[in-house]
Amino acid sequence: MVIVASFFAFSQIKEARHARHVSLLLSFQEKYHAPAARSFRYRLLSGEFGPPEQFNAARLNPDDFHKFWQLHDQLEMLGVLVDCRLLDFDLVLACFHRSPPQVWAAIEPYIRTRRTLASPLEGQNFEKLVQRYRESSALEAQYWDRNNVL
Repeated sequence: MVIVASFFAFSQIKEARHARHVSLLLSFQEKYHAPAARSFRYRLLSGEFGPPEQFNAARLNPDDFHKFWQLHDQLEMLGVLVDCRLLDFDLVLACFHRSPPQVWAAIEPYIRTRRTLASPLEGQNFEKLVQRYRESSALEAQYWDRNNVL
């Protein structure tokens, strides 16, 4: 009886964890794929704001500045959720298989500069998330060769 109860309790905990992961992911995805957010990401990744080594959020108009930091903060939060194991990396990889590494490539020089000028913690969790992508056995070398394809 105790073994059955323990198994049932474990199953309930596991299901609750899966439900939490899905709920977090759906909430994130709703905001991340909103038309304005998607449009800004496309503009960023297509080079409208310059190549990565010239990107500077301070030169953006106020609306784009807000959208940039919203995007950065969303991906930083996604990194926190994965790092704290509140969200499974495999779910993130399945749902956002291209975007985080592409965005990181577009803004990495800017974020590294911000670390020296503003905070050494700037974008740390976002960078860790992208590192998880790089270490994933699910992504072969060809994936990284195509990372600049929109």
